[in-house]
Amino acid sequence: MVTDIRAYLLDLDGVVYRGERLLPGARDLVEWLDASGRKVLFLSNNSIATPQEVEAKLARLGMPRAEGRVLTAGQAAARVLAARFPRGRIFVLGLPAVERMMEQAGLRVVWSEQDDSQIPDALIVALDRDLTYDRLRRALGAILGGAAFYAVNRDPRLPVEDGFVPGTGSITAALEYASGQKATIVGKPEPGIVVEAMHLLGVSPVQTLMVGDGLDLDIAAGRAAGVTTALVLTGLTTGEEAGQATGMRRPHVIYKDLIALLEAAKAMAGAAPA
Repeated sequence: MVTDIRAYLLDLDGVVYRGERLLPGARDLVEWLDASGRKVLFLSNNSIATPQEVEAKLARLGMPRAEGRVLTAGQAAARVLAARFPRGRIFVLGLPAVERMMEQAGLRVVWSEQDDSQIPDALIVALDRDLTYDRLRRALGAILGGAAFYAVNRDPRLPVEDGFVPGTGSITAALEYASGQKATIVGKPEPGIVVEAMHLLGVSPVQTLMVGDGLDLDIAAGRAAGVTTALVLTGLTTGEEAGQATGMRRPHVIYKDLIALLEAAKAMAGAAPA
């Protein structure tokens, strides 16, 4: 980093926690950021929980002041669809939390149990832990019938305590292959969610650091939004993969974990002009 960053956008899975385990340095980093007057927003591609549920998890794991500091791709997707299809009919290939976010945005959730003769205005693909072949069939039918094809994110897999599980991107890829159509992605690697986060915090790209564990997601989104990017090696990416990354996938800085990032941030703050 070449400047004293004022706003930190922290990815969650693989950065702050893995499953139900808080990762080293996460609490200490946020406590120092708060104490030093910097801004923090947890910016997640999450599509399995509402922002309030994510805030509750962060609090349960011991993170300070989680309330009001979470922006998820699921939340952003609801706003995007509500703007394009006011009171629209939406088929959610995802968990009930995503359906609730759609309903809170004024949208009507359809085809939850079975399809009907009226094609939805849009299909939104999220992480669906209850995915069945019949639900996948209905999603394909919606796309081929003319429904707008959206996905919350393109995460290929998610880091958990004991390894990885398939992500939203794996479901999206299956439907893209079957339909021959590309989904419109709301979350990372698209830059929109990073831009929205900066708007919420009232900061510019030069003041902002995007911290993530995925080259194709967090780093690509951060670079596309014009912010400095930091990769931590506690989630999706190995040190070897990080070292070989090029172009929009190449992070500005790489840290072993948030402990190392905190040490660098403190050193930079001490060296910054008063």
